[in-house]
Amino acid sequence: MQCQQQIINPYENNWHSTMDNVELDVPEDPRYWTRTDVAAWLQHTESQHHLPSIRLDRFFMNGKALCLMTMEMFLDRVPIGGKLLYKDFQLRLAKAIYNIDLHQS
Repeated sequence: MQCQQQIINPYENNWHSTMDNVELDVPEDPRYWTRTDVAAWLQHTESQHHLPSIRLDRFFMNGKALCLMTMEMFLDRVPIGGKLLYKDFQLRLAKAIYNIDLHQS
């Protein structure tokens, strides 16, 4: 059981590090992202998680359009990494909507 926690916890800590906008210069609220912001977020997340190259032309949209996408839509566009992108986006959106601090325990 402890071994499983050691595997999960580093991933969770890494996950939260992608939530920091230190290297990502986009608005905190994804609903205000431009197409350029969406592309920057995709490239940032791709780099942070060592994902295969993401075709930006499949995400030629702003943040409001991303809000309408389901996980299946992300997976259709990015079969390897789509679920991670969806979850990262949803966490950012929830943080903006509910003004929550994801670093609190």
